[in-house]
Amino acid sequence: MRNDLIIKEINFYGDNLVAVKDKNTDKIYTGVSYICKGVGLSKSQKDTQVQNVQTDLVLKKGCLKFEAGVFDSNNETIAIDIDYLPLWLAKINITPSMKTGQLEVVERLIEYQLKAKDALAEVFLGKKPTCLEDILIQQLQEMKDMRLQIEKASQETAAVKQEVEDIREVVEIRPSQNWRSETNSLITKICYKLKDYQKPKDEIYKALQERASCDLKVRLKNMRGRLALEGATKTKIDNLNYLDVIAEDKKLIEIYTAIAKEMAIKYKIA
Repeated sequence: MRNDLIIKEINFYGDNLVAVKDKNTDKIYTGVSYICKGVGLSKSQKDTQVQNVQTDLVLKKGCLKFEAGVFDSNNETIAIDIDYLPLWLAKINITPSMKTGQLEVVERLIEYQLKAKDALAEVFLGKKPTCLEDILIQQLQEMKDMRLQIEKASQETAAVKQEVEDIREVVEIRPSQNWRSETNSLITKICYKLKDYQKPKDEIYKALQERASCDLKVRLKNMRGRLALEGATKTKIDNLNYLDVIAEDKKLIEIYTAIAKEMAIKYKIA
């Protein structure tokens, strides 16, 4: 999507029209197909008009093709500068058959010829209040908009304060005799949020080994061998894990705790 475009919709006699303003030129465009659909033209009539605005000696000067994603999410769109809109609509011939078989189309075409340009321009330029009632209505609307903006800003501020408080609580966790339960609580919350109960654990162990330049697998193997020589039971030996290895080394505890806090802040875990 181009950043130099402002896209707005307008309800015109029950039809949804799309208008696009180019911020570089201040020109306003509307989709030719949207207008044809609003008027009530058939597909063949619409195709004819799309062709006409691209080939007419004058109209093609105000014709522009927009990429997919501007007017239509999937297709390119032929649009016309609204300054050329009345001229284009005036060039659509109201045939005798239309007067008898498409009377509603004729009536809507006349409405579009007379009012569509101003309605589309008004979306961007705004309507100037013409009486006291209009001024009061506009002021009330501006007050309502301001109140909504204040409420939104207040909510965003509260959310930021909560996030800062959550980060403060995480940062305050220090390596202590409770490091195992505190870091386990954080990692469990991360796993729950990501709906993955293995990947975060693998991530923290990998980071630990890289920072501490150690091999947890080798250390765990050595620990099991040492306990076996000391006569520990097979169950105790089999139940050993990486956390038991970390618990034996104060440096590893500090690094592991730091990584757990970093991950909690990254995933916005309180």
